[in-house]
Amino acid sequence: MTGTSTFFAVLLAVMGGVLYHISAKSVPKDLAPALVLVVAYATALAISGVSHVWLSSHGVAASPRLLHPAVLGLGVGAAMIELGYVLTYRAAWPVSVASVVVNGMVAALLVFVGLAVFGERLSLVRVAGMLLCLGGVWLLR
Repeated sequence: MTGTSTFFAVLLAVMGGVLYHISAKSVPKDLAPALVLVVAYATALAISGVSHVWLSSHGVAASPRLLHPAVLGLGVGAAMIELGYVLTYRAAWPVSVASVVVNGMVAALLVFVGLAVFGERLSLVRVAGMLLCLGGVWLLR
C-alpha cells in the first residue's frame, strides 16, 4: 500500500469506529440486541457487496476458500465485539470510557498473541506501551 492508501485505510477505520460507537450507544433500549445485529449485518452485507465489486478484480464468483477458519473467525469476532458493545452501552457505560477500556485490554492481550502466534518481537518500547494501556484502563475503571 502506498502512503496515501494506507492513510485512507486508517482514516476509514477511524471514521467507522466513531460512527460505530455513536450508533451503538444510541440504539434504543427497547430493541432486541440480537435483532439489532441482524439489521446491522444486513446493512454491512450490502455495503460489503458494493465494496467488493468496486475494489476487486475477482468478480462476483464465490470461492470455497471463503470458508477459511480465519474468515469465519472474523465474522464470529465481529459479532462478539458488536453484541458486547451494545450490551456494555445498555449497562450505562459512558461512550468515552467503554472503547478505551476494551481496546486497551485488547491491545495488551494482542502483544502476547503477536509473540506466541505470529513470532513478533517484544521490545522495551512495546512493554512500556502495554503498561501505559493497562494503566489507562486502570485509571478509567
